[in-house]
Amino acid sequence: MHIPDGMLDTKTWVTAWAGSAGALGYAARQARKTLTDSKIVLMAVLAALIFALQMLNFPVAGGTSGHFAGGAAAAILLGPWQALLVMAGVLGVQALFFADGGITAFGANVVNMGIVGVFVGWSVYRAIAGRNPSVSRRSAAAFVAAWAGCFLAALAAALELWISGRAPLGAVMGAMGFWHALIGIGEGLITAGLVTYLARTRPELLGEDAPASTTAVRPVAVTLGVVALGAAGLSFLASSSPDGLEYVYFEQGIGKEFAEHVLLRSPMPDYVMPGVSNQTLAGVLAGIVGVIITGALLYGAVKGLAARRHAA
Repeated sequence: MHIPDGMLDTKTWVTAWAGSAGALGYAARQARKTLTDSKIVLMAVLAALIFALQMLNFPVAGGTSGHFAGGAAAAILLGPWQALLVMAGVLGVQALFFADGGITAFGANVVNMGIVGVFVGWSVYRAIAGRNPSVSRRSAAAFVAAWAGCFLAALAAALELWISGRAPLGAVMGAMGFWHALIGIGEGLITAGLVTYLARTRPELLGEDAPASTTAVRPVAVTLGVVALGAAGLSFLASSSPDGLEYVYFEQGIGKEFAEHVLLRSPMPDYVMPGVSNQTLAGVLAGIVGVIITGALLYGAVKGLAARRHAA
């Protein structure tokens, strides 16, 4: 669902940049109130995991594929403000290092997969799970929340394309809604699986007010870190079919004119390590490097944010 450079007109991407910048500034102020060392580690590992899982496109239908977005999962584990920072970090690494999502479109991608995906997922989860939910209720709530976050984020992207004059409203909303209703099933299953694992092993980690002690976080961080590296190592198994957004704008005949504008030369475009002749190995290495970069940069950025709170 990453919008590339050229797909949005100037008024739309500038507005999205301004809105997302304001939201991220407020999120930083809210998130640092509850930051602890263990929370920072959890945020970094979760960002690395989301990055890795987004590489694993799964086939959907009709020659399309989908991938995990992660906004709802991050919100359920961390709360919405910290989740928004995590999603912005993932999207930033993808745009800068892998040419996945445009630089001008970064704000719009944060709006869609960060703000919409995170807050819709968080709100739906809270509404369904309620207080003191059982494991099964948590799992069901996570599935519905992730599906809703994915679906509405896709509609937000479709609305931006229409506002930019790139596609008729009915056509792009219908197409994006249809394909992401299917993709959302995969999003829901992955999120429900992650929440079920935590609900059974470390339920105290679920939610923005969770204490996230070092004892509780360490084994979870190790497990999720291993899963992230494993997912990156399996990236060669990802579907080569276009994802829902790519399929829609090429199907509608609007992609070729607008989607080839690249403003920044990325070091590992299309998740391929340069200088490695074996394409499978090149993809695996790029994925592993991306996991490490994402986790390290997120950790450093949030650690700096926490230091500013103590300095103040």
